[in-house]
Amino acid sequence: MSDSVIAAPVASAPRRPKDTLGCVSSLLAKDVETTSGGLRLHRKCMREAHVERIEMPPCDRGFLVGVSLSGGHRRTLYGRAGASERRFQHHSIYIRDFSRHFHADLYGHFDFVLVELPHAYLERVGPEHGGQSIGGLTCRPDVRDPVLGHLAHAVADSLDAGGPLNALFIEQIGLAMGTHLVRRYGNARTRELERKGMLSPAKVALAQELLMEKADLGVSIEEVANECDLSRGYFIRAFSRTTGRTPHQWLLEQRVTRARELIETSDMTLADIAVACGFADQSHLNRVFARIVGHPPGAWRRARSR
Repeated sequence: MSDSVIAAPVASAPRRPKDTLGCVSSLLAKDVETTSGGLRLHRKCMREAHVERIEMPPCDRGFLVGVSLSGGHRRTLYGRAGASERRFQHHSIYIRDFSRHFHADLYGHFDFVLVELPHAYLERVGPEHGGQSIGGLTCRPDVRDPVLGHLAHAVADSLDAGGPLNALFIEQIGLAMGTHLVRRYGNARTRELERKGMLSPAKVALAQELLMEKADLGVSIEEVANECDLSRGYFIRAFSRTTGRTPHQWLLEQRVTRARELIETSDMTLADIAVACGFADQSHLNRVFARIVGHPPGAWRRARSR
């Protein structure tokens, strides 16, 4: 009878403490947090190129706005439409809704000031400034906001310095940031827009995200409408009324914009650009490009190369 060998249990790696936003605290070169005027302000800095996976379940904390103080950071976001890449420049911003599951890979090299706005703050600040009630915050994925960026730099400098006098300054700057965010990125309550047959900014952003990320997979308008909890007919009418374009027209314009960027900045053939941008072939690219831009893509490239 052969001897049996019992393998020793493999010890699991010890869990490393994380901050309130899901990052491993020991990886952060700077990690400061303060509460001021109903807002929570964070200063997060990771100087090294380190892959950090963050996954947080939905919660009722409101919204988080990140302001990049430098370029070079990138991350992969995992959502309902699949994975998407995001690269940050100086003064790039993002808005995260805490009520949605968050799953992302962060590739280090970041320097952020983050503003956490609870629901109570949003419900109060709109009427206080003579506006309508705010239901949330949203922005396009590629937004850069120099005004918010300069305010964030002021907050970062004060948080780095510390001291009692800086507390009052941070409160004033925090108020300016919160007011700017609500004024520029605040969503009116959905019911107020629905009476006008329009989509809320949050649903427009979701629809555009799905149209861009799933277009190559043959996503149908009905699937996008379902994700927005709307019927196909209502979605098309509301999207058109809100953006001035049908979903199909909007998507074609985005593809042409991407094609124009590749024509101007790369040596790719027009046939390869057509495929990369989701057109059926070069002939399809030629027709749509000429209709939207006013010139065929070949003529556009020749004019730009002179």
